Amino acid sequence: MDPVAFTSRNEHLTSELMTPCGVGASKDSTTPFSPADIQQYSALWDTGATASVISTEVVNRLGLSPISQCRTYHAQGESIVNVYLVDMLLPNHLLIRDIRVTEGHLNGFGVLIGMDIINLGDFALTHREGKTVFSFQIPATHEYDFVKQIQQGVGQKKKGKKKK
Repeated sequence: MDPVAFTSRNEHLTSELMTPCGVGASKDSTTPFSPADIQQYSALWDTGATASVISTEVVNRLGLSPISQCRTYHAQGESIVNVYLVDMLLPNHLLIRDIRVTEGHLNGFGVLIGMDIINLGDFALTHREGKTVFSFQIPATHEYDFVKQIQQGVGQKKKGKKKK
């Protein structure tokens, strides 16, 4: 699979990573994808969440039926919640089928994208010149190691210096 990516740029530092995200009821993988099956929502990307969550509003608008229940742990404690199987369309037009999501109380957005999705690719966040830049690609192809980059840069500067 060739990498597919998106980049979100903010002209200021931001404390949250928000992108559009399409969600639809999970379809059999032999059923062709149709954009009409997907509804758009705002999504918060959360590296502190182990799994993705959809709001009750999303559940109701899509007419989803739970496939099971599970115990979740969140900022308000723990609870037993419904589990759904959905298809997600990320901003890079990559359709991820059959994602198990839980139902949760989300404030101001319909989808919380957790590490179950983030772990599928490369995730980068930078804050140069007071601007937040967030980039994501699937599949993973890079290893970002700032220590190694700095050390290589220092080594190249030393090699490039001329003695007087």
